[in-house]
Amino acid sequence: MRTRLSIAILLLLPLIARANPVQIDGQSLMAFAIVAFWALVIESGLATLTLVSCGVLVVPAFITLVLANVVIFLFAFLPLTSRVSLWFLEPGVVLADALLVKLVASMPFLQGGGFIGVSWRRALVASLLANAASFFVGVLASGAPSVVHETGAME
Repeated sequence: MRTRLSIAILLLLPLIARANPVQIDGQSLMAFAIVAFWALVIESGLATLTLVSCGVLVVPAFITLVLANVVIFLFAFLPLTSRVSLWFLEPGVVLADALLVKLVASMPFLQGGGFIGVSWRRALVASLLANAASFFVGVLASGAPSVVHETGAME
């Protein structure tokens, strides 16, 4: 019972943190770290779960995808956020993730006994689902869904 309660509390942690994943300042660094960690876990977890039916080993694939996503975030996403519109950057990240999913799945130490291979279509779907979930974690944590828009009506 204590384990389940601990897991539930940890899973709700991103909902109480507030951070903007694109603009990091000194005051939001801890909140950013919490949000980025959970976005990374969810993104890598969904990509791994998408590949399970292909015969990949779950834990090694998850760890490898976490490392691959950290590399993409640090060396592709963050440096390009000030130079490229997010409308172009996000699809590029999805394609880069799909390429990494395909490369990760081709590594022999990640393949189980019943490995059948990962198609480009499955890699793209895994990347798209994982990045969409990661994006929504960032949106929820930045407080964007709770923005109140003024209607312009008189009170």
